[in-house]
Amino acid sequence: MSVDDWFKVPPIGYTEYLLRAGKTWGSLPFPLLFLHQGNETYTFDRYAYNMMNYIEFVSDEYVSLSVEHHFYGYFLNKIPLFRKLKWREVISGKMIVGNLAYDSQSVMKFPDNLYTLAQKPYVEVGVGIENILKIFRVDLLWRLTYLDHKNIEKIGVRGNFYFDF
Repeated sequence: MSVDDWFKVPPIGYTEYLLRAGKTWGSLPFPLLFLHQGNETYTFDRYAYNMMNYIEFVSDEYVSLSVEHHFYGYFLNKIPLFRKLKWREVISGKMIVGNLAYDSQSVMKFPDNLYTLAQKPYVEVGVGIENILKIFRVDLLWRLTYLDHKNIEKIGVRGNFYFDF
């Protein structure tokens, strides 16, 4: 189940949010559960967790929230050179809380790099600039939780084609 919408925050832009939730009943092997969508590329994906590795977390019930606020140049337009560039600021945050029943953990052996979200939520935040040359967006992202996992990035830069005129 998911709900997404946006609302204006005059005079400083607008906010978009995406709230998702899911539950699987019964005992299933991990490939049939919710394998949360990570992103190991350098392309920004607004629907994935950009600092999470592929197949890093699994849940049989979860709630996630993704929020982006687009300032539409509220700060950068106050600087003369940036006003001419028409760049726009963005901040974002993503969080997921999940659980995995013991029955599902015992159906199939987990790989070494697959974890549950039972201890704490996964959280990442970012700041970015959009409207670079009218089509690019670049974000600087931070992973705030599960920093002790192997082979992760704690800070990353992601870019994307982003058309918003």
